[in-house]
Amino acid sequence: MILTRTPRQLGVDVLGTLGIMFLMATGVTAQAAGNEVEKASSQPVAGPGDYTVINGKVDQGTYDGYIAYTRSCMACHGPDGLGSSFAPSLIQAAERRSFGDFSHTVASGLEIQPGRVMPSFADDEYVLNNIENIYSYMKARGAGDLGRGRPKVIEEEVAANKNNGEQD
Repeated sequence: MILTRTPRQLGVDVLGTLGIMFLMATGVTAQAAGNEVEKASSQPVAGPGDYTVINGKVDQGTYDGYIAYTRSCMACHGPDGLGSSFAPSLIQAAERRSFGDFSHTVASGLEIQPGRVMPSFADDEYVLNNIENIYSYMKARGAGDLGRGRPKVIEEEVAANKNNGEQD
């Protein structure tokens, strides 16, 4: 299958990519209709696609990726990121595509074929602020290091043990 882009689409692609780079560089959040847009509560472990899983528990960034995925991606790509009848597997996309390619598609959208379109998330500050986290979550799922369902955060487990009088 060959995907073609019109000059207008290429312009949108470039602007979307530049917008992501600007938001990531400045950590900017926006206000939409007077309401603060949520910002990621943490950054991924080291960079896009990096994650930590210990006994089924994840780092905060990967957990934030799970939350962002369930809010913004799950309706089309399914509860486990494995795809649906009209949207491909994001797990496979994260496994075979670079972060730059992945984030470009999220920001710009993609017309796979007439009638099968992934919308652009270039105007969705929440998604843009969590794009590295979503990518890390998808990488963890794709590698088989993280199972189905809502993961727990590693730090929460340590804090709970300390509150119960247990030592690390």
